Amino acid sequence: MQAPERLETYGHPIILIGLMGCGKTTVGKALSVLTGMPLLDTDAIIEEHSGRSISDIFQCFGEAHFRSMETALLRYLKQHPTPAIISTGGGIVVRAENRKLLHRLGFTVWLDVEVPALLARLARSTTRPLLNRPDRQEVLERLEAERRPLYAETANLALPSTHLDVHGAADCVYAAAKDFFALRS
Repeated sequence: MQAPERLETYGHPIILIGLMGCGKTTVGKALSVLTGMPLLDTDAIIEEHSGRSISDIFQCFGEAHFRSMETALLRYLKQHPTPAIISTGGGIVVRAENRKLLHRLGFTVWLDVEVPALLARLARSTTRPLLNRPDRQEVLERLEAERRPLYAETANLALPSTHLDVHGAADCVYAAAKDFFALRS
């Protein structure tokens, strides 16, 4: 990747959404390097703020509590806009309020990866509360079916990413974000 010209986001972030394992954090890191903007990972922020892992939050308080924490974080980010790359948790789109907040917050990109590729990427993962089961493929297929319309509703760009490497995805997001923010200026 060569250093591109400065990306002017007018104080708004680039937000990455998609199913677990689609590459939000990995692509987010590459985008951070590419743009010079900091990477904010919503799961990491919630873990740091609560002093608990996402798995622990799910186990002790339930998914609804975790989703409330995501909503509170998005409200904060909306009130304090900053140019950043934001990597979200895969289920952040489940709540209607979150979808509205994400859409208004900045340029939202759905990294759309096919389930077989997700299964391969997540084969060794033990930190995903919704995947700590023997029927991982069924879980991912169900989540994909439930969330696909929610991601589509939320995203400014749906980026088919199954066959893109990290830098290819980051380059595509960068180019699309550049056009998006140029139109908003």
